[in-house]
Amino acid sequence: MHSALSPSQLQLLQHLMLAEVPHPDTDPVAVAVRDLEEASIANDVRTLSWMGLLEVRGERLAITPHGRAVHFEAECAALSARLAEVSAFADDLQRRTPSLAAEMHALRQLADGTWSVAEAVAYVERWAH
Repeated sequence: MHSALSPSQLQLLQHLMLAEVPHPDTDPVAVAVRDLEEASIANDVRTLSWMGLLEVRGERLAITPHGRAVHFEAECAALSARLAEVSAFADDLQRRTPSLAAEMHALRQLADGTWSVAEAVAYVERWAH
């Protein structure tokens, strides 16, 4: 579901994960302070409310349990993408510098979640001797 959300909607959910936010209609300064997009905030609030990801509580916005789940799903996807980039970078470094093969292998295993930091360090140390 998170892929259907715009960056500004995801940013609003991120703020709501930390605390309720004043409704932008009642406190436009809150929008500016949080660096939310003024041009899209009203539509974002309507859309996220309709989707059941946030709720309006008087003059404040609050995230719903479903909104929390979507936020964590988006965060997980972003972190997974970042780790895939780290793994691809390790592949590139290994091609450029074959002498770093053990280190790059350990880095990929760590990024993939196959090894812990301790296992990766131990592997590199074994290869160093």
